[in-house]
Amino acid sequence: MAWWSDFKKWLGGANPPDHVVDADLPTCRAATWEDVLMVTGLLERHAAKYVLVGGYALMVNGIVRQTGDVDILVENSVENNAKWIAAMAELPDREAAVLIGEDAPFPREDGPYGDDEGPCVLRIADVIVVDVMRRACGLTFAQLEENIVRVDVGDGPEISVLDLYGLWLTKQAPRDKDRADKAQIEYALTQLQAWPADHEARLVSLRKTMESRNIPSFEP
Repeated sequence: MAWWSDFKKWLGGANPPDHVVDADLPTCRAATWEDVLMVTGLLERHAAKYVLVGGYALMVNGIVRQTGDVDILVENSVENNAKWIAAMAELPDREAAVLIGEDAPFPREDGPYGDDEGPCVLRIADVIVVDVMRRACGLTFAQLEENIVRVDVGDGPEISVLDLYGLWLTKQAPRDKDRADKAQIEYALTQLQAWPADHEARLVSLRKTMESRNIPSFEP
């Protein structure tokens, strides 16, 4: 990534966005690139199975858009939950410390799909917001593992980031933000001639997964 040095300077500029991340979280500030490295550094130190997704993952892949939080997808297992919780409990305000000892921290609900039904995101409102997900667009860490790449960001250990195609798979919901991201990713994949050979088969599988979980989608 020849552009990485200049890109880091842009991310860590002297005037990062100064806005409230969420109306219900007035004390949280917008996350900067240094915060991303803080979060991923803690996850690396605790050997957690995670991958950076969302806006900052798009940025690492060369697609720059505004974002105010850090999104990570984790393997939802007892062993790995203990690792990422321990890592997030070391954030400055230690808000995630209340989760220590929880084998199954993600909320569960009764539903047609049993114990796997329920909210997929835990929002950790520390000095910044970290959204920890067990599924992204219905897909688990294991289902996206082949699209996880290790990136040398030059500031500490390599970090795990979802590649462009993996990000495209997580952008099938009909939200305006996802539509915009999806269009930019498709343009980049086409220009880079980076659509995988098994694209059609994986798309069929994704649609079945979304349908089984009643996740709304739109035709690509």
